[in-house]
Amino acid sequence: MDRRTPAHRAGAQGVAAVRSGSPVRSMLAGSAALVAVLALSLSAVGGTYAMLSSSQQVALVSSTGATSTTITAGTAAIAANGDTIQMTALYPGASRTAEFSVSNTGDTALAVSVDSISGLTAANGLTASVAGASCTAGAPSVASGPLSLTVPAKATATLCLTVAMSTAAPSTAQGLSSGLVVALTGTQP
Repeated sequence: MDRRTPAHRAGAQGVAAVRSGSPVRSMLAGSAALVAVLALSLSAVGGTYAMLSSSQQVALVSSTGATSTTITAGTAAIAANGDTIQMTALYPGASRTAEFSVSNTGDTALAVSVDSISGLTAANGLTASVAGASCTAGAPSVASGPLSLTVPAKATATLCLTVAMSTAAPSTAQGLSSGLVVALTGTQP
């Protein structure tokens, strides 16, 4: 038997009524329903997901019929040589050229590019560039970057180095000397 007064019983029922219809409880119930609908929707989409891969064993057979499992990679090697460029009596506005050769001693063709030309300073007013052809060909030259030159395997090509003194070279550049280092790279095209 309930010993509470009728007023207390009515108040307790009112609190229960407010709690069961609270906005938080309604939001939780709505969110649970949304999750259930979303889960059912995604399971209905379905689909197949796979990581595809394949492999095959290869038997390498030589011209004599023998099998081999050794794979030999090609080689790439580049060498440069040339004469010293004579920069004596170089004056503002003058330039000097010298040819040098690049040899591909490997067994794959190589596209040649200029990595850098070092040894030049702003104090001496010198600039340098390399062309991917002989000096008489008039090919475009670059201070760094790719040349329009691909050297076949076991072949040699002629390049042209141009050194110039700027017309704005300082007077303090008189009597100075400079060594140049041209760094080349050969890349398989």
